[in-house]
Amino acid sequence: MPNPFRIDGNWYKGNLHTHTTVSDGRLTPQEAIAAYAQGGYDFLALTDHNAVVDYDGLDPQGLTLISGSEINGGTGSLGQQIHVLALGLATVPEVPDESSYAELVAAIAAQCELCFVAHPYWSLVTPTELLAVQGHVGIEVYNTTCQFSIARGHSNFVWDILLAHGQQLWGFAVDDAHRPEEYAQALVMVKSTENSPAAILAALARGHFYASHGPEIYDITIEREEVIVHCSPARQIAVIQPAPGLGRTTDRLQQAPPFEQARLPLPSPELPFRVEIIDSEGRKAWSNPIFPEEMQ
Repeated sequence: MPNPFRIDGNWYKGNLHTHTTVSDGRLTPQEAIAAYAQGGYDFLALTDHNAVVDYDGLDPQGLTLISGSEINGGTGSLGQQIHVLALGLATVPEVPDESSYAELVAAIAAQCELCFVAHPYWSLVTPTELLAVQGHVGIEVYNTTCQFSIARGHSNFVWDILLAHGQQLWGFAVDDAHRPEEYAQALVMVKSTENSPAAILAALARGHFYASHGPEIYDITIEREEVIVHCSPARQIAVIQPAPGLGRTTDRLQQAPPFEQARLPLPSPELPFRVEIIDSEGRKAWSNPIFPEEMQ
C-alpha cells in the first residue's frame, strides 16, 4: 500500500457504519444525514441491519452518500450472530442462514464493492475465526456505540494478531450509531482524487485512509529507520509493529507532552508498522499499516 500521506488527492471525512429508523436507529435517514453534515463530514454510508436505505428523495446536504448495509447472519464459535459491513451494493446480499465467519464474509464479498468485519471485540469473535476469513478489506478498530454501551469499542489487539499472521487488513473507526449522542463521533479520513462513491470506495479498498475518533494525523514519513509523525496535539504517539514486543512510544522520549511531532525508532525495518495517536482526552487515531519499502 502506498503511503496515503505521500499520494495526490484531497482528504475527505466520512463515516461508514450508522443506523436509522429503517432498522433500529433513533434518527430517520434524513435526520442522520443532517447530523453528519453538521459534523463537517464529506461522505456517509447509512448501513441499517439487513436493509439498504433508498436515498431517492433525501437531501444529501452536501454529503456523498454511499450505499451499504450491516449484514447479520450465521453463527460464531460462541453462538453469537455475525455482523459484517457491506458497501457499494444495490440490494441486501443473499447469505446462507447457517454459516461461519469465513462463509458469511465470502458470500457478502461476492455481492458488494467491499466489506469489513464489524466490532470484533463487542462480538467476541476469536482471531482464529478471523484468520480463516478472506474477501474482506479489514475490521473495525473502533466502534463508538460499542464503546459507549459496554466499553468494548477498541479492537486493535485483534487487528495486530491478524497483521502478525501476514494479513494485509485496514482498520476502520465507525459510529454504529443508534442513539442521538452516538452520531458524528468517529471517522475515516480518506485520501482520494474526488469525493464520489466510486473514488471513495476505491481509496478505502487500497487503504488510503486513517481512522480516528478525535486526533488528526498530518503526516508520516520514514528516515534512516526512524518514523517521523506530525499530528494534532497528543499525549502519546506510538509506532507499533505486528510482532511480539515490537514498538515504541513517546513515553520513552526525554520530553513532556503534548506532542505535535515525534521521531521514533523503527525496531524492525523489515516489518510493516502502524501509528497510533492518543490525545489529552484519551481519544485515538490509527494509521493503516505502512510497509517501509513503500516509504522510500
